[in-house]
Amino acid sequence: METVLLKCPECGQINRVVKAKFHLHPKCHSCKKVLTYPKTPLTVTGANFNEEVVQSPGIVLLDLWSPTCGYCMKLNPILDEIASEYAGIIKVGKINTQNDQVLTGQFNIRGVPALFLYNDGKKIGEVAGFMPKNDLVSWIKSRIDL
Repeated sequence: METVLLKCPECGQINRVVKAKFHLHPKCHSCKKVLTYPKTPLTVTGANFNEEVVQSPGIVLLDLWSPTCGYCMKLNPILDEIASEYAGIIKVGKINTQNDQVLTGQFNIRGVPALFLYNDGKKIGEVAGFMPKNDLVSWIKSRIDL
């Protein structure tokens, strides 16, 4: 059975959940609260980067974007779809490069969109530029076992 790791938003406990049982609203093994997982991209900032990316169990796809970038705007609905379709498997986070320049500076990017893939807090891939959804999903799958 394929499982994923979910961090309880209430107590912080890491829970292993069978993917096929997501529809049953799994509960935390420690505090018994219902485990939730993001179905839309999360806003990542300097204040929550460690919690949402570095300390996050499992896969995180991080998008560095700008509201003035046409390709970024074209990528947004694709990331929305990936967040929804892979909820509980891939967490999608977004950093607005205009609003969080200090955090953005830590990535040494030359342009946007820039995508970074993390597994258990470790960077396992990065790519710059727009990609159609099929290409993006293929890129993700080439780095992790989905």
